[in-house]
Amino acid sequence: MRTASPATPRPAGVAPGSADQRGDLTNEQQDDQQDDEAAAPREDGRHARRDRNKYAVVDAYLELVRDGNPRPSIAEVADRSGVSHRSVFRYFADKDELARTAIERQLAVAAPLVPLTVGPGAPLSERIERFVERRLELFAVVAPAARLSRSLAALQPVLANELKVTRAFLRSQIRHLFRAELDAMDPAERTSALAALDALCSLEAVDLMRLDQELSAADTATTLRWSMAKLLTN
Repeated sequence: MRTASPATPRPAGVAPGSADQRGDLTNEQQDDQQDDEAAAPREDGRHARRDRNKYAVVDAYLELVRDGNPRPSIAEVADRSGVSHRSVFRYFADKDELARTAIERQLAVAAPLVPLTVGPGAPLSERIERFVERRLELFAVVAPAARLSRSLAALQPVLANELKVTRAFLRSQIRHLFRAELDAMDPAERTSALAALDALCSLEAVDLMRLDQELSAADTATTLRWSMAKLLTN
């Protein structure tokens, strides 16, 4: 076993491992340093390959969900990603962890669509128009992961809590953007109006219109705008 030698002071401006510093090292120390430097690219390459494979697994999982498979099996994910079944379990402890990672990845992609594009000072018609446009853009991106999250929430407290926080945030957007109209109502009416707006503008309501009622995207947007105007101007 090699014993460590006291560190040699490094002159100012000399980077670790530079030729100037190496001149002060013993042959054995130089061999060790060269071995470490040679190993670093290999280690970086392994990490990069692992990251690529891990993302390939997550993306394959999301693709399967988007294709209509709400609970892809590990075998299906491995086949779609090109990563071996055994490797999938090296990257994720179980299918629940894979699902959570997939949801997080999809939500990160959708993050730029979360902020509103209009403020509470704009005319009501413009606020409704821009709000509906933004909310539908967001749902179009997050829908597969959001449906997955909802299906798993009852079994995974972490997802259940995240879903609760997300819903509260989306509700707060409505309260902020339409506060003038809501504040003009009496307390009981305000509570009912906010609850109705929140339900109307939820992913579940949009799914009902798009999937069950088979409304087009344009008709769904029209329905949302008409309903919101009724709730906010009565």
